[in-house]
Amino acid sequence: MSVLTEQERMAPILGSVLLMAVFCTATERMGRYGLYGRMGMGAVSIAGIFLFHGQLLDGMALYWNDMAGILGSRAGIYLKRFETAGIQGEDVSHLIFLIYLGMAAAVCGFLVLKLQAYVLVIAWALVLPILSGILGMEPDAGTGVIFYMGILLELNLILSRSGGKRHRAESSRAFLTGSILTCAVMLAAGILLEQFMPSEDYGSSTLVTEAKKEALDGISSLRYKKGKINTLPDGKLKECGAWSASDDTALSVTMENPDSLYLRGFVGSVYDGSSWESLDTEDAYKQRTLFYWLHQDGFYGETQLSRARALADDDALSDKVSEVDIKNEKADSRYLYTPYEITELPAGYRKETPFADSMLKAKGLFGARNYHYQANGNLVKDFTVLGARVYQALARDEGDSYRDDESYYNAFVYSQDTKLSGALETLFRKELGDGGNREQGHTDYYTAISRIRSYLEKNLTYSTAADPYTGQGDFAEDFLTNTRIGHSVHYATAAALMFRYYGIPSRYVEGYLITPEDIKDKNPGDTIEVPGKNGHAWTEIYMDGLGWVPVEMTPEYYNVMEEADLTAGLEAKGAKAAAIPEAQDEPPAQENIQTHWSLKLALFGIEKLLILLLAVFDLFCLIFIFTVCVLRIHANRRRRKLFESEDDRQAVRAMAGYARLLYYHGPELYSEDAMKCYRKTSVIGEKAAFSPHAVSKEERKDTALCVQKMKKELKKARSWYGNWIMKYIERLY
Repeated sequence: MSVLTEQERMAPILGSVLLMAVFCTATERMGRYGLYGRMGMGAVSIAGIFLFHGQLLDGMALYWNDMAGILGSRAGIYLKRFETAGIQGEDVSHLIFLIYLGMAAAVCGFLVLKLQAYVLVIAWALVLPILSGILGMEPDAGTGVIFYMGILLELNLILSRSGGKRHRAESSRAFLTGSILTCAVMLAAGILLEQFMPSEDYGSSTLVTEAKKEALDGISSLRYKKGKINTLPDGKLKECGAWSASDDTALSVTMENPDSLYLRGFVGSVYDGSSWESLDTEDAYKQRTLFYWLHQDGFYGETQLSRARALADDDALSDKVSEVDIKNEKADSRYLYTPYEITELPAGYRKETPFADSMLKAKGLFGARNYHYQANGNLVKDFTVLGARVYQALARDEGDSYRDDESYYNAFVYSQDTKLSGALETLFRKELGDGGNREQGHTDYYTAISRIRSYLEKNLTYSTAADPYTGQGDFAEDFLTNTRIGHSVHYATAAALMFRYYGIPSRYVEGYLITPEDIKDKNPGDTIEVPGKNGHAWTEIYMDGLGWVPVEMTPEYYNVMEEADLTAGLEAKGAKAAAIPEAQDEPPAQENIQTHWSLKLALFGIEKLLILLLAVFDLFCLIFIFTVCVLRIHANRRRRKLFESEDDRQAVRAMAGYARLLYYHGPELYSEDAMKCYRKTSVIGEKAAFSPHAVSKEERKDTALCVQKMKKELKKARSWYGNWIMKYIERLY
């Protein structure tokens, strides 16, 4: 409950469990009267359910909604949420539900005890670690201790009830002793571990993080990968080294009308410098309402290209819908490999997911090896023409539902898939020049594609023998400025980020290609064997009004797939397009010389002004520091003079005040003797300040000794830097 709902109001449920457990235990030994008592409790409980059923249902719905929120935002598991009637407020509903839940838990525990079903108890012990793994969070230490202490107590009671009377007594003593020793060892180990590695250090430990990562990767490999047929890294860029692939069949594809297609698998939206990830589950959960209403209208990001085709009036565009069957032979089975032309999602995948219509994650413990869907023929090779036809259709006020849905999805895409770090933006400004003002709109598609391709072709080298990047810096930055050698994973990553620099939403994609060569001489219904070497990484961009389309940015793959005519149709830029400044013609040489000297004189004047400002600032800082030091030295001398005053009362007051100043540096820095001395000095100081009685020479001596002792211990407890501050800045010595 505490993990799934993050509610800390557990006292009612624990109290209810305790009382019901005591009741069940007591009535068990009362024979017939105990049976009557249980029947009476059952009748009272049922009557209470009828009397408070509204509040009980409200409390259940409130906790269910909390659980749905945690599972949705942490694990990407979307559950239906329920409305509440709002009877007598949430606090009362919470309380009644927790009481009844505690009663039910106690009865269940008692039945497990009676049936001696220790297997259920052991299985229940796995619930907490499983929940922690699913939610990616560690439970509170107190919650874990209470949970597993309960498990041990239940097992102790079950074992103590098994066998004969003598055996039960021995078993009970043995297991009780073992439980106590186990708890003692766990407690000692926990205290020891906390001393050497506090929980915050443990959570941020690189060793622990790497161990978790290795464990999760190992589990994923066992669950989803039937064979290692290529080195696609699933977005983990720093695991990407040399490209290698086998001729083994990755996918067996059967199409009613064979056509060349991009089959999209993994899609990365979030770039963190070392990997591509899908949308954060918490961010995706916040958008669930948007996607719910889009899906109610039949609008899915994965099927948008086919919906756009329905608006376009052009017989030259493919309009043949084919039945497609996929058999995953050795590819990663965690994804459904689908083309951009898919017309409808497979059954069971038409709900809101944490991937926000970016990719289809296969269901099931071991993913999906066989699935079926329908798809149009190749529309990607004509996406420029299709985009122009869609703009024309929307301009004629056709497709009102599509226009509205696309505008909402468009806003989401621009908010999510145009994010770029400041470091990369600076790098791209240096390498690509001015990217334009993205707040006013993106660069037109043709210009962006042409400039990025030109840069990649001129400055980088394609090679399958790229070394893995093991540095701590940014993967793309290292590729563009250091190694300058890579394959499709490198090129797709760099291009996706460059499109974002130009204001165009873009994502990184891994999948498989069904090439024109693969479908050559294939008849309807023939099986197309897609080999592992057809695995590929590419960039996809979002075209306003049209949707996501792949653009090939790896020079080695330019002629592998049929490509759209980039000079046709892209002039229809959409509402978000904005021009970027073009390069200026170089001025004549004489003008250059004049401009050079004018600029040099201007810079010389600015340089002198900056030097003057810095000099004034430095002078001000020096005067300030000198003034502070003089004042503190004066105060220190005045304090010493008071310490040496012939007036005992005045000297004691000054020394007691100084002791209080030392005390404020931290009571934990002093020993118990020093603190006793300080408390005694405080009393003497109050006497000197407020009492008419004279201060003795012995009291003055004790006060001086206390000050010296506190100074000595403070100096010993502080670091060299702290001592330097106290001596030269605070002037305590």
